[in-house]
Amino acid sequence: DVSDSITKQDEWLQYAGLARGVVDAEFLARIAEGLEQRIGFAAFTWSSGGQVEVIVPWTVIRSRADAERVAAQFDAAPRIDRTGFGMYRPATSSVDTPHGGMTDIAEAMEAAVRLSLTAPYRARRTVINVLSNGVDNNGQDPSGVRDQAVRMGITINGVVFGTRQDLPDYFRRHVIGGPGAFLATVQQPSDLPTVLEKKFWLDLIAGLALSRGPATAG
Repeated sequence: DVSDSITKQDEWLQYAGLARGVVDAEFLARIAEGLEQRIGFAAFTWSSGGQVEVIVPWTVIRSRADAERVAAQFDAAPRIDRTGFGMYRPATSSVDTPHGGMTDIAEAMEAAVRLSLTAPYRARRTVINVLSNGVDNNGQDPSGVRDQAVRMGITINGVVFGTRQDLPDYFRRHVIGGPGAFLATVQQPSDLPTVLEKKFWLDLIAGLALSRGPATAG
């Protein structure tokens, strides 16, 4: 999530946590335990108005060297210009805004589904992770996209951070879904890297509880 409610520090915390997550020893151990001993991985940033930028194109992680290469891509990802911070921050809205900056979770999920369909390899399980500090305030309700993705066999997990008390329940009702789906909540943004450090291997554990095959994480 790089919408306008994300501060420069929030953005840094997200990238730092994701970089730590892909090189986490438990994550790499779970990959090694899978039938294929590798996973497909991709990541992108999003807000609204078509502002979707792939920062980690589809790649295979099977070793620490692969993971370190992905972590370097997170560290080197371009940061958003925050000079207009706070410009588009309504609490709720259903009005489409083409200029971007808002929190269009439905659009992000649609982009993730499209990205999953372009993966250059077949996966036993596909997982989409949505990371955000707010509810959808632009465009359609994400629950429709979630339901369609679940019908396709995709699992959608979430990580929410910040002080909004309604956010965890919103994600449970409108965003996450599918076999083994779960939500991680982080009240203090400063704790985000620690949570993300463990996030991807928790995805794999949830998948292994359903089947013994590897997962596609993204």
